[in-house]
Amino acid sequence: MDRRVSGTDERSASGSDSDSGRGSTRRRFLQAGAVAALAASAGCIEEMGTEFPKNEKWPISERVPDLPVEERADVLEDRITELASAEIDDPEGLASTLGEYDVTVESVERERDVLTLEYVNTDRDDEGNVHDVALLAGGYAALIESGYDAAALGATILDDAPASYGSATVETPWAEEYNAGALTAAEYGELVVTTIESQRYEPDVTVSPEE
Repeated sequence: MDRRVSGTDERSASGSDSDSGRGSTRRRFLQAGAVAALAASAGCIEEMGTEFPKNEKWPISERVPDLPVEERADVLEDRITELASAEIDDPEGLASTLGEYDVTVESVERERDVLTLEYVNTDRDDEGNVHDVALLAGGYAALIESGYDAAALGATILDDAPASYGSATVETPWAEEYNAGALTAAEYGELVVTTIESQRYEPDVTVSPEE
């Protein structure tokens, strides 16, 4: 009787030892898998850190436009329409009319069949180039309407240094189509705006990323 009970106890103990062994093996397997996954994750993090370096600057400029922001189409329509209705008979008249709208013309002259003009943009930080270029397009349309003969208007944009930092071109066929009603002011303006080329300035970041 005692032996049977003892045998049962031995089998129970043996079964417990076996279950314990299987549990221990399973835990070791899971631990090994977790270690492998952690190592792989660390490798990914290291690789990502290499690919994407730490950001050391705020991705914003210190200059924020006042609201509401005027739509470009509205700027083109308003300024082109206003200048195109002016009486401009010669290049000097174009320079004088632009001066009435605070566009400082440095020079205007003819080079072969192209009228060239240099002007200073002192408001590029607040208005960019579109405002003044729209005035140029409208004024040139008025000049062409008066009978002036040229292939195009080539404008050089100066900063307040003054130094050249951009350019724009108004093709005579565009001005003629606008005068004939084949192009709207917005369409005419968009053609001229696509010719603008200017130097890009990096934003001035004055706040430390740690602040």
